[in-house]
Amino acid sequence: MKVGILSMQKVMNYGSFLQGFALKKTIEELGHQCEFIDIEQGRVFPELKRSYTFLLKKAVERYMKWDVLTRLRYTCIFQKRFNTEFFNLLGVNTHTITHFDAVVIGSDEVFNFAQRVPWGYTPQLYGKVSNANKVISYAGSFGHTTMQDIEHYGVKDEIKNALFSMAAISVRDKNSYEIVQKLTGKTPLIHVDPVLMFDYLPYVQLPDLKDYIVVYTYPNRIKDKKEIAAIKSFARKYNKKLISIGFYFPWCDETVIPTPFEVLGYMKQADYIVTDTFHGSVMSLKFNRPFVALVRSSNKQKMTSLLSQFNLANRIVEDINLLEETMLQKSNYDYANSLLKAERVKSLDYLTQNL
Repeated sequence: MKVGILSMQKVMNYGSFLQGFALKKTIEELGHQCEFIDIEQGRVFPELKRSYTFLLKKAVERYMKWDVLTRLRYTCIFQKRFNTEFFNLLGVNTHTITHFDAVVIGSDEVFNFAQRVPWGYTPQLYGKVSNANKVISYAGSFGHTTMQDIEHYGVKDEIKNALFSMAAISVRDKNSYEIVQKLTGKTPLIHVDPVLMFDYLPYVQLPDLKDYIVVYTYPNRIKDKKEIAAIKSFARKYNKKLISIGFYFPWCDETVIPTPFEVLGYMKQADYIVTDTFHGSVMSLKFNRPFVALVRSSNKQKMTSLLSQFNLANRIVEDINLLEETMLQKSNYDYANSLLKAERVKSLDYLTQNL
């Protein structure tokens, strides 16, 4: 079968790469030919336009408050590696199939239009795929988009009709589950992110490094002085290096821009992990690491859903003064691993039955 994946594969983000790679490899291991599909340009709502003012403000926040030249240097290296190495490894620019037997929408925040993304809002991401005989989703997420957003932008009926056209709907979090239920009256299935479904152990590349804490975040995210002070204090107390993956922060001891498989190695071998991202939490869970999750308003829905599902809500830090206490407390990874084993079977069954 010729299968297409419609995802966030061209976003320069380790999590996006790893979920896309995992889903593609899983589909190929089921015996199908698989390629990524580019997202069609959609409507850009005025409130969500990536205006010059917005981009300038973003650039100032990302660079001007730090060591500008150093951060720019690391940003250039990061972008170059994605453009010349990682995207080719993922196969995002390979397009030999013009018509697909089936298209899988997901994983990642494919349903999250209420943000400033270059492609805007496109019904394609909700099931309106013209060059496919069949469309399903896998572990798709609305991210921080809510029913109120859908109604506010006047796309309720359009999204509803597009979702109805899918042969099967799979989401990865509670918010997305509830939105699909409200829009369609159908009960979607909930599946884990492909990074959790896929066996990445043969791909993991361990670093030649010991005694370190991974800081896994995005630019301009961990910027609160109290957060930074708490993280540095914990690292000093336990004599650990702070290693930032992908992005430069002057308060970290080192910045690394590894391959996606080396990222897995850094996470697997870390003594501790500090993250405020969904996939940072996913990798911490996958490798059973001691970690803290700094939940933001932009990812609260998906992160709390993930951590609650695996009984790891105790890793969430709401009071930064409790960072050390949260980091050092034990988590029941036996339960999480047992549940994950069952979820992997459930996910593979879903893809096998629907492809």
